Amino acid sequence: MQSHGRKTEKSLISPYAAFLLFNLFFFMLDTTASYFQIYLSDIGLSKTLIGTVTGTASLAALVFQPFFGAVADASRSKTRILQLLLVITGILYPMLLLNTSLGYIMTVYVIFVVFRRFQPSLNTTMSVEYAEISGKPYGPIRMMGAVGYALMMLLISRIAGGENGVAGTFRMFSIIAAVNTVILFFLPKMEGHNTKASGNRVSPVALIRCRPVVMMILFQVLLSIANGFGNSYFSLYFVQDIGGSNTLYGTMLSVSAFVEIPFLFLADRMISRLGTRKMLAVLGLVTACRWFVCFAARDTLTLFVVRCFNFVSILETVTYSLSLSRLVAPRFKTSVQTLTMTTQNVASILLPSYLGGWLADLMGIRPLYLIAGVMVTAVVIVFCGFLLRFDEDAPAFEG
Repeated sequence: MQSHGRKTEKSLISPYAAFLLFNLFFFMLDTTASYFQIYLSDIGLSKTLIGTVTGTASLAALVFQPFFGAVADASRSKTRILQLLLVITGILYPMLLLNTSLGYIMTVYVIFVVFRRFQPSLNTTMSVEYAEISGKPYGPIRMMGAVGYALMMLLISRIAGGENGVAGTFRMFSIIAAVNTVILFFLPKMEGHNTKASGNRVSPVALIRCRPVVMMILFQVLLSIANGFGNSYFSLYFVQDIGGSNTLYGTMLSVSAFVEIPFLFLADRMISRLGTRKMLAVLGLVTACRWFVCFAARDTLTLFVVRCFNFVSILETVTYSLSLSRLVAPRFKTSVQTLTMTTQNVASILLPSYLGGWLADLMGIRPLYLIAGVMVTAVVIVFCGFLLRFDEDAPAFEG
């Protein structure tokens, strides 16, 4: 970030304000993904086939994401890489509407997910790194994501609730991606640190020698698999099993995002006060309770309330991101965020998609919430009770 000072002078807005603005719009992209499974169900795919599509795409993403992370860490501008990825996915996503054959959807969606899955980890890396360098809190930056998601979800829910409205959400993705591409021009240039020119080039594979990082990622993987059984078919459970509408589903997501705002504003202080391990233990046990309530739910109001506790999942993500960034040297910041977010996202979709889709067709979606609750409880007790050990003052891992 040698050019950071010069870039600040040329910018129309301050770098911190630019990150706040970008995150406001960046998380709007996630609003359209909420209706993807509903679209697949509408065109006649079974839950097993839906799981096959999403699971295969996640498996492909797992293969490519470590490569993207290494490229970003060695790049002259992470910002330009993110712009390119946004353009590619903005073109690909509405192309899913051109053909309803399984082969076509599988091919386009796999390519889309490969390029899309890396974007959140790259944004997180850039945002966390800037917060650390500038001495400003990361929580408000991520909070803007909740604000943007909540506001856009209100619009997306209205679009999805109209005639042939779900298809309209695909086009909205392209519009939001274009807006994000433009905003990125106002962010400071974020350079990679793992470069030959700096004399710091070290293979990201060295991260496997850092036990706290490995244990944190393993914890995330297992917890994501457990949570995946609850999250993977939530939209279908709400709309088809419980009887909610597409509009009510979107409204619920919007309200839950608004609930996240005050917690994200206080996230940095909460983590500092409790410490990483206690914070993750509390959040994990609350998550388990959410899944048990979903298993017992019989009406949309109960699920609405449960969804409003989604701030727990967001706080978990913030805790992971800040902790991992502090554990490693700058040269590994993108690679470690990419590795952890990729494994977390892929794990949350891969096994629950293949196995969960088969189980959902076999015995319905409801039992998946009991499975999720039991698994989350077991993982949290084992890791937070025995395996996760952090020295908050230990020096960053240099490789």
